[in-house]
Amino acid sequence: MTKIKKFRVTLRPREVARWLKKEKGMEITPDLELEIESQIKEARWLAPAAVYTTLTRQTAEKTTPVSFPDQSVALSITAVSIGPVPEDSSAMLQALVHEALSQTVQFVTRLITEQAKEEDCEMSAPESVQDPTLAATLATLVGVNRIGITVDASHPVLPSYSRVCHSFWTPVGKGSPRRAESAGRVEKVAV
Repeated sequence: MTKIKKFRVTLRPREVARWLKKEKGMEITPDLELEIESQIKEARWLAPAAVYTTLTRQTAEKTTPVSFPDQSVALSITAVSIGPVPEDSSAMLQALVHEALSQTVQFVTRLITEQAKEEDCEMSAPESVQDPTLAATLATLVGVNRIGITVDASHPVLPSYSRVCHSFWTPVGKGSPRRAESAGRVEKVAV
């Protein structure tokens, strides 16, 4: 498992505005655009952190209920947090949280994609895990407690300031590509 903390993510005002328009039906005005920029500058609560791992297909099929596409050889699991969010349920805060989580996932995805390329594999786009039980299972597997998130087995719901995603590795190219199963970076989890 790899843990990273205190990395920088940049919130994009245009994406925050798009989310507000799409999800909340808000009209984008110059005043709202100024408010978005102001809120982004004031987002000192933002503390991105992530834990992630890549499992061989054989290990992942034994330790997770995730179904593999036919050609995939490995599974990357990512759990991210942006730190506890202020007690405020405003549409603006919801938009900022959404954007911060998206940018945190993208940052980690770029790191994992580089590892996949080194193993002559391509990685699928990260898929956010919507099922609370599966999200809690995967989060526990990668050690989400290392980034300050506690998962209660009797009530497996992750905090709103966190997200769990997974991606599949598939070999590319002609000839016999090095397989992710033999990669030094792919971890095996004790069953």
